[in-house]
Amino acid sequence: MNIIKDEDFRDYIAQTQRQSIRPASDFIDEAMELLHNGVKNVGDAMPWEKTKDKFRFRKGELTIWAGINGNGKSLVMGQVALWLIRHTSVLIASMEMKPRTTIARMMRQGSGSSKPDQEFADMFKDISDTNLWIYDQTGTVKPEKIIGMIHWAAQEKGVQHIMIDSLVKCGVNQENNESQKNFVDALCWAAKHYDIHIHLVNHMRKPAGMAKDFVPDKFSVKGAGEITDLADNVLIVHRNQEKMEAILNGDPVNKEDFDGYMICSKQRNGEFEGKFGFWWNDESQQWTDQLNANKMDWL
Repeated sequence: MNIIKDEDFRDYIAQTQRQSIRPASDFIDEAMELLHNGVKNVGDAMPWEKTKDKFRFRKGELTIWAGINGNGKSLVMGQVALWLIRHTSVLIASMEMKPRTTIARMMRQGSGSSKPDQEFADMFKDISDTNLWIYDQTGTVKPEKIIGMIHWAAQEKGVQHIMIDSLVKCGVNQENNESQKNFVDALCWAAKHYDIHIHLVNHMRKPAGMAKDFVPDKFSVKGAGEITDLADNVLIVHRNQEKMEAILNGDPVNKEDFDGYMICSKQRNGEFEGKFGFWWNDESQQWTDQLNANKMDWL
């Protein structure tokens, strides 16, 4: 019979934790880079010029993408993924959408056309063969399988950005704050352990009788408060409700008014919190930072 004693556990824990204890001098070079280059230039930028010196996706972090249903959080995150795959690798785990729909939407955004031609499709294939992965699962997936997927993608394929859409499809008990907290905590651990960036879409509470000028913040994010407490960044996608209603009612609108906003409600390792305004282009399904622009310059 093999007898396992408490001291065996203590020795094992001591050995594993010893690997995490390093001299402070190991981090001097990284600290100097941060001090001299600043947080503004550390990490992967988003597509829009106005955001590049204010927000970055840094390694070892978790970003929550939140927004009221129908405000386009998944669309905007997909547009960011399209931008990132030009120079780094992305895995999209969209359990709410079939892979062909995800790819079709990204191709529409990249080409600026609702019906991209074969030349664009061939170019997109060349880029996506190298830098874009799709987790082919729809419906609810157990949390341990999500963590396993992250482990495989990071370890075996070297994927740098993993986008999970959404928390409600990750098999987490939506009525149990502890369950939500533990899952988000596991995502934070995975991001730091593998030195990657993890993106998680989450829904937002829509207040009853929502006023036209309602602007959500991180406290409006659905679920346990620990979701935003644990996350490094919180980005909120929010349509200009007043302009949308005016258009639907046939009322006059000022075209120069932004169609939507991205609100940086939290950035733990950055210096900016605030909002960016954008215009919507229906043909390309993109948010643009220039009025009447069809699409971003992807390539």
